[in-house]
Amino acid sequence: MVVASNEKHKHKRNIILGSLMLLLSVLCIVMTIIFVYVNNDANERIESIRDDYRKVAERRDAKVAKIAGQVEELQKKLDAVPDRTATKTADKVKQVVTEDEKK
Repeated sequence: MVVASNEKHKHKRNIILGSLMLLLSVLCIVMTIIFVYVNNDANERIESIRDDYRKVAERRDAKVAKIAGQVEELQKKLDAVPDRTATKTADKVKQVVTEDEKK
């Protein structure tokens, strides 16, 4: 009787340990599924944020290109101004010199 009672306790202990291990395995599986879901959701959010920043960068680059074009046009105009001014000044000096020579 003592042997049968001892075997019942071992059998019961083995069932409890097996159930505990099965429960822990199920818990690990559930946690893995949750982790994969959360990680996938976070990756989608990160990709969305990257797309938003990419769009902002494209708009910024377009503005920079536009402003660079305007600066280039203004630089060309400014480069042309001294030439015209110098030419006009030289023409006026020549007129004054020729008028002085006539007198």
